[in-house]
Amino acid sequence: MPYILKNNKIDKRYEEKFFEIVRENLPDEKIELFNYLLKFKTEIIKEFLSDVINASKTGGKLEKERLDKILSMIFSIRRHKEKILNGVSEETLKNSLAVLSDFKKSAEIRIGRFLELFLYDDVIVKRDIALELLHFYEPDKNVFWTSWVYRQDNGTGCLPYMADFLKRTWDGNPYIMPFSIREMKDEIDYLYELSCKNGLNLERPYGADILLSYMYSDYVYKMVYSESKSLSVGVPDGFTLMKKLLGVEKLEPAIK
Repeated sequence: MPYILKNNKIDKRYEEKFFEIVRENLPDEKIELFNYLLKFKTEIIKEFLSDVINASKTGGKLEKERLDKILSMIFSIRRHKEKILNGVSEETLKNSLAVLSDFKKSAEIRIGRFLELFLYDDVIVKRDIALELLHFYEPDKNVFWTSWVYRQDNGTGCLPYMADFLKRTWDGNPYIMPFSIREMKDEIDYLYELSCKNGLNLERPYGADILLSYMYSDYVYKMVYSESKSLSVGVPDGFTLMKKLLGVEKLEPAIK
């Protein structure tokens, strides 16, 4: 099977150094905070989708303010938020979102139905909405997989960025491959295995989310810094960027 990390040779020296750096920069108290915020995000999304089901059954209204809040929690689609809220009909929103909460169906079937029903012209945006909401609706069953984690169409994201650190065998070609949800679950399982072996305290179901957001924030900062040291002054610090990526930066004041 075409994996980025799993079943590929990882250089032991780079593996040990990689996790040493992560442990130094991602202490247990920060991991604990992120776990707490992500649990809170799950509660919000579960309640929202439950209310969507009721609204679709009873003909009730979908509150745009609540949908606005939910979409604001999905980092990769924020610049599309206003277009979605103003351009997609309420009936379409209710029907497509209700599909995601049908726990009797597999994740693949739910995503496929959502992509059919959600009338929007950007399939990556639709896919990101479906996968993020599914993960936080059923975090123990569905992995976190939005476009900043890994994009199948062009091989970009923080997962291949992480592989560059661990494998050191990249041939310069992008990681483009047919990548199923099952294969992504295998990759995430392997991340937990690597983390445990190297003393990084990550608990399911949110530990991999935290590590991936750490890697992407590292990538963003280094890319900006390499272009211009002066521009890097305006880049949020790593933990702030992680909160933005995970869609929890506005939740922290609410839990205090």
